[in-house]
Amino acid sequence: MSEQTTIVAAANVPTPRTSSPETLLATRIRFCAMMLLSIAGAIEAIFNRNTMNPDGICYLDMGDAMWRGDWHMAINGYWSPLYPWIEGLALKLFHPTAYSQYSVVHFVNFLIYLFALYCFDLFLRSLVTNRDRSTNSKPNTDWLPNWAVFLVGYAVFFWASLSETRMETVSPDLLMAGFLYLGVSVLLKIWAQPQNSSLYVLLGATLGLGYLAKAPFFPLAFVFFALALILTRNLRKCIPRVAAAFLVFLVVAGPWIVGLSRAKNRITFGDSGKVNYVMWVNGASPAYYFVTLGTAAGRYSHSLRQISSTPVIYEFASPVQGTLPIWYDASYWADGAVPRVLFRRQLAVVKEWLSFYLEKLITSQVALLVGFLVLAFIAAASFLKPFAVAWPAWLIGVLGLGMYALVHVEKRYIAVLFALFWVGLYSGLKGPVTNSKRQIASVVVVGVALAMAVPTGISVLRDLAHIKGPPNRIWRIAEDLRMQGVKPGDRVARIGGRFGTVYWARLLGVTVVAEIPLACEKDFWNASPQVQAQVIDKFRRLGVTAIVGDMTSTDEVYIPGPEWHRLGTEGKYYALTLVPPARD
Repeated sequence: MSEQTTIVAAANVPTPRTSSPETLLATRIRFCAMMLLSIAGAIEAIFNRNTMNPDGICYLDMGDAMWRGDWHMAINGYWSPLYPWIEGLALKLFHPTAYSQYSVVHFVNFLIYLFALYCFDLFLRSLVTNRDRSTNSKPNTDWLPNWAVFLVGYAVFFWASLSETRMETVSPDLLMAGFLYLGVSVLLKIWAQPQNSSLYVLLGATLGLGYLAKAPFFPLAFVFFALALILTRNLRKCIPRVAAAFLVFLVVAGPWIVGLSRAKNRITFGDSGKVNYVMWVNGASPAYYFVTLGTAAGRYSHSLRQISSTPVIYEFASPVQGTLPIWYDASYWADGAVPRVLFRRQLAVVKEWLSFYLEKLITSQVALLVGFLVLAFIAAASFLKPFAVAWPAWLIGVLGLGMYALVHVEKRYIAVLFALFWVGLYSGLKGPVTNSKRQIASVVVVGVALAMAVPTGISVLRDLAHIKGPPNRIWRIAEDLRMQGVKPGDRVARIGGRFGTVYWARLLGVTVVAEIPLACEKDFWNASPQVQAQVIDKFRRLGVTAIVGDMTSTDEVYIPGPEWHRLGTEGKYYALTLVPPARD
């Protein structure tokens, strides 16, 4: 071989690529963040293993119905199906005892948290890839390094997932968050590779699963489709691909929509939006019981049965099933009510929630706000540039916040939307490359990340110090009722207690068929023995085997007579066992 040939051959040998210090730092941040966030999630799941909430009871009842094939009960207009299906699968596989049932539920919540974390990591990497692609097309414009985007991003996820959403809540919010992160990640990949048809299939499947996780994803799905059309920049070639994505979406979501529509005898993708509008905007009252319409139109098709006025007793023994039928399918009891949009009332609701958003910005998110403004200022670049680089991410966050502001907002609803908003903005920070500005930016980024992560981290460490957690008081109440002769499948009644807090009933497998609401419990306890006897007789005629007095939500604890048996160890639960009348 000639010397010239040797030189050419040597020149064609690929030179080993070495990672830059910033790339190595970004990789280390990713690895450490994924490990620490996973451990933090496990700590929170273990600490909260015995907790439950009213919505969680309904999801578990729905999951049980799915896995025993009771689709008449399982098809529910208020709750979405994917989360209860997952929880029901876990309960069917593990067959937990009453004592450990909620622990299994929280183990599944932890797995869902890991899924959301993985999807968020995909989202961050998609953002960084798009930034790198933009930087290569415009040299000397990358100012905020990739490791800074990862650092702020994981801090925001930590805050949003363990401080705002909270692992103690049994709900599909983290599941929906995972699909939102995944959907935006796919959308960013479509922006970079509009010719890749498989991405559109993945987008349609992700949006369909997101809808099955939680109904508010349904209107957001059409925002994704619209953005996919815009990002490809070639309508003629893009329309068939987006149409394919929409077809996949229908294949995934369609069976539930068809089943729900047949059950309701009308086309619907879910009634949660309608029910919440009637409750929170039209002011149907009493809250959750659907007795009056407030400012809504229409007429209730299935009026709640009030069997006493002094004290007020609501009965809901049929036809809805579940641990607490009045809440298991709120769409049944609210059926017939027609949301009415009144401009002044709607404006007041929007103002209320925009004020709430502003309060969040200047309290729990003030570090993100100040840090962004400082970084944008010292970048010496147009203030609008950060909004242009990753605009699909923050735009979906803003539109989602606007959607919720029309009806009702809770922190767990909007945590993922604020995460999309802030990470999208921070990833778009660009400007001239100078060492001094990079050093200042590094200090600001680290400060923002610490400000967001430290309070949540302290809370996690506090829970770690008490990892044994509080005693399983809910199980103790259910066990005491069982020892008094109350059996699974029995009917029970309740006096007082916050709406839906019948966690003991779920563990015992009984159905709460009537209750005296919290606001009216004093009317029973302060009533004469004759009135109390009349109320007890009304409960007995419903076939209940026990009446549970729940005084956990009031400062005034009543001391019932000797026929009432104390439940648990706190002295705030009492039970009166009854012998139901014989049935012919």
